[in-house]
Amino acid sequence: MTHPRVRRSDLARYRRALLKRFVVKTERQCRRFVEALGFCYAFTAGPGDLPGLFDVIGTRSVDRMWSWAWQWKDELATRRRLFYGRILRRKPTYISLTYLPYFYALSGNVGEPDDYLIAYRAGALSALAREVYEEIERAGRVNTWQLRRRFIGVRGSGSRLHRALDELQSRFLIAKVAEMEGRGNYSYIWDLFARWMPEVAAQAAGIRGEEAAGAVLRGYLRIVGAAPPRQVEELFRWPSPLIAAAAKVAGAAAITLDGPRLEREPLWTLPGLLRKA
Repeated sequence: MTHPRVRRSDLARYRRALLKRFVVKTERQCRRFVEALGFCYAFTAGPGDLPGLFDVIGTRSVDRMWSWAWQWKDELATRRRLFYGRILRRKPTYISLTYLPYFYALSGNVGEPDDYLIAYRAGALSALAREVYEEIERAGRVNTWQLRRRFIGVRGSGSRLHRALDELQSRFLIAKVAEMEGRGNYSYIWDLFARWMPEVAAQAAGIRGEEAAGAVLRGYLRIVGAAPPRQVEELFRWPSPLIAAAAKVAGAAAITLDGPRLEREPLWTLPGLLRKA
């Protein structure tokens, strides 16, 4: 099949124009940036050509970048203005409250107490992740230090625990709800996602998987301009049938890029999107 050809420069121009609209120097501007995109990385850009907050932060000082971004992340997430967690490729990610029900609907959860057991029996959770979930379920909000003492010990390596926490975050089973300082360091405070944001689970209950994937894909293409299906699969880790259904729901159109080397694989975009650059 032949597809319409688009210049690489048009795609690059679209992405520059999108980010040029934002200069983020305050917490409110950070929130507006995430809400305008729908989702992005919380610090640096990363896989899938998805931008991060540092792409638009209004300072050249690296120290100030991290200081601002770290403070805003704490305040916006704990006040439930935005969702923050290791979601996309287990990299720190912001998700707006508008898009959060779509992501939750794609997690496989239905807001029931046995969601984690279904994931564990399907091989999607490790045994340690299951135990950590059950501890948070039983004890209520707990911090990372408490979990470390419970499962790792004082001298043990915390890498296994952090992997388990990443597993649970990426499946929207737990969420970071606050932070605490002490011992010259900081610690996250964790709770069950469905217990902390029950309204999101309730909204997601009425969203079909294809509808949710289509909404997320449409939002993603609005951010990056165009992307090959392979990149979509690697970023969101959706099965092939769901990706095909998402493209149909989103109204994605196939194009190829002109340039020194033509892309053998067609890219998906939204009709007329790149002309907006």
